[in-house]
Amino acid sequence: MIEDNAADIRLINEFLKKSSDTIFDIKSCVRLSEGLENLKKRDYDIILLDLTLPDSKREATLEKILEYTEKIPIIILTGLDDKEIALNSLKRGIQDFLVKDEINTNILIRSILYGIERHKIKYRRDKKKELSRIELDEKDKEILNILQDHFKISYKEISEKVNLAASTIHNRVQNMIHEGIIKEFDTFIDPFKVGYKTLAIVNLAVDPIELNEVVKNLVDFNEIQLVATSAGEYNLILKIIAENEKELWRFINEKILVLKGIKSQINVSSFIDIYKLTHKIKFKIK
Repeated sequence: MIEDNAADIRLINEFLKKSSDTIFDIKSCVRLSEGLENLKKRDYDIILLDLTLPDSKREATLEKILEYTEKIPIIILTGLDDKEIALNSLKRGIQDFLVKDEINTNILIRSILYGIERHKIKYRRDKKKELSRIELDEKDKEILNILQDHFKISYKEISEKVNLAASTIHNRVQNMIHEGIIKEFDTFIDPFKVGYKTLAIVNLAVDPIELNEVVKNLVDFNEIQLVATSAGEYNLILKIIAENEKELWRFINEKILVLKGIKSQINVSSFIDIYKLTHKIKFKIK
């Protein structure tokens, strides 16, 4: 805990001592420099950080601590005047923020345990993505660009465009399918032209313990085109198509919010005019 207010330090300690099933071992620092020095000497499960400290103020504190977000989860302890900065920090990797006047034992312990769990999940997924990343050469990228524009094109036609034998094209494509780079050869349909008048992004807050089960349920709905985890106040993002706004909210209320683990807070943004809609990734060829 990096906090310079003695009363707040005592209060946080008292709250954590009331935990019936978790023991907390707390190291307190009153200066950011001292806290950063301690982080170099030993590992911690989580950081509780006040933004305004004797040797650092608000945005400067945030900038200096952000480099540690990949290694350790961080919760900001904030006053009401710092709330806007704290909210923005969620987009940059901070796990949570707590307004000091609103903290109690349950809120504090839940935030700490959820923050640690969310960070572990994100770390495992980042590592998995890093290990599974495939290096593409320039010919692979050329082939992918062509296939995304003309997925029914023959290997012979591709070979003429990239100056490789058709058999080599076949082997490269099969390898990219095997590695999961090419998920499928598909037709992309504009939902607005086939009767779906509503396309929306839905942000959900989900209990991390129930997250995997919630995701398993959501991916089975045809109305949902995207299911993705995210950092910040909402940890799950959905893209949903519906015939109209009424059907969108019926689906949200009857199919999504009834799932165990989904919290009541929800943010919905419906699209009005769409100027570009694609799932293509165009590679720059050197």
